[in-house]
Amino acid sequence: MFRTGYRNWIDKHLDPTAGCRPAGGKQIISLVLVVIIGFILVLVPARQVGSIASATSMRRVSLDFRAGQAGFVITTGSKRVAGSFPRGFVPVELGTSLAFPMRAVIEAAGGVVRFEPSQNTVYFALGPVAGAYEFGSRTLVDGSYNTSIRKDLVRASGKTGTLYLSAEILKGLVTASGGTMTLSVKNGLTSIVLQIPSVMKDVLGYGHDTFPAKAGKMRLVTLAPNLAENCFALGQGSNIIATSEYTDYPEEAKKIPTVGAFSNPSLEKLLVLSPDLILVTDGTPLAVVERLRKMGRQVYADDPKSLSGIVDAIRSLSVVLGVPDRGFEVALSMHRSIARVAEASKKLTRKPAVYVEIWNSPLMSAGKGTFVSDLISIAGGSDIADEANTPWPVLSEEFVISRNPDVIVVASGMGAGDILGRAAFATVNAVKQGHVYDMVGDYIFRPSPRIIEGLEMIADYVQRASRP
Repeated sequence: MFRTGYRNWIDKHLDPTAGCRPAGGKQIISLVLVVIIGFILVLVPARQVGSIASATSMRRVSLDFRAGQAGFVITTGSKRVAGSFPRGFVPVELGTSLAFPMRAVIEAAGGVVRFEPSQNTVYFALGPVAGAYEFGSRTLVDGSYNTSIRKDLVRASGKTGTLYLSAEILKGLVTASGGTMTLSVKNGLTSIVLQIPSVMKDVLGYGHDTFPAKAGKMRLVTLAPNLAENCFALGQGSNIIATSEYTDYPEEAKKIPTVGAFSNPSLEKLLVLSPDLILVTDGTPLAVVERLRKMGRQVYADDPKSLSGIVDAIRSLSVVLGVPDRGFEVALSMHRSIARVAEASKKLTRKPAVYVEIWNSPLMSAGKGTFVSDLISIAGGSDIADEANTPWPVLSEEFVISRNPDVIVVASGMGAGDILGRAAFATVNAVKQGHVYDMVGDYIFRPSPRIIEGLEMIADYVQRASRP
């Protein structure tokens, strides 16, 4: 990790006007990237993203119904809802188990069931409990992204069909989220009791309701560019009322007012805006976070250190925002993309050495303990900066040359020509073989869904370098 003193060294030695290079109408501000990385690892302790609170923080949901009958009762806390299953679809015995129409039960319990026509898939969620059913392949995806063929889940009545859940499947989904389920049958009445985690803790240990009252309607402030990207990916971009500087993706995000730098936001502006939730990363000084908390502002923090951690962070954020079905959809897509790249990398006959240059004076890179290094590994490469044994090391030219990287990725904004113009690098494999690539740093330095594009680009570079 960078120390506070090292961040001050960056401020002192780097020219704030340097590193700006127009490229096809785009402008990459390298210094911003360096300072962002510096802040990211200085002031907030690293913890596991989106952990579920202790078992005492549970939401009790009970379901009572009779096989073959249309009526059911859902009780959530003190709220009791009497409902009916769709005409022609009632609970049935399924082998040694029971099954019931999914939508009616989950929606009555306060969850969401959403059909995505373009994917022919139903996404469903009840707080942190989430999953998907893909009609084309008749495949159920659980909260751990495990899949199984479940043709028996779709039941038909005339020309109409609906999706059923069996008691066993429901129990598996709830258990995977950290909850429990019990089932009892007495005099023909089936009673299912769910205990679902009602609180999710962020990396700073702050608890957040997994069944938020303003689900999907919170007034949000994002204090890092990637957090705005994540909110837009979850369909919550229209709820962002303010962002931090350098928030530039997607295009709509540029129109949202800012409250200053993510490391030093205007507390006065934040008070006036009165957001429901302020999203921060480990780049936000802990003193700022604590002051916001003392001012009565709700703060949610994340700090992913790997690609899987980024996926988990986005999914956890979706639960806190009250759109867990959207989070599961995004997370599932990212998870599958990562798995595809990882599977392809297994076919490589060797692991090309990769050097990612964050800054050129001094030479800075990303090493062990960062999602950049994890990305390189998944893509099939070997990060030369891992040997430095620090997450964001300053490297000497001699170090880089001696490791003789097969691939060099220039993410500083200075362009591949900056590397090619260094006489000392002329003997490096990447230079000799034409494997020096210019990349917009956001694709690998922002923990957002776009990092999948960065992963795929790095995988392409690695595969090219691995060919005879």
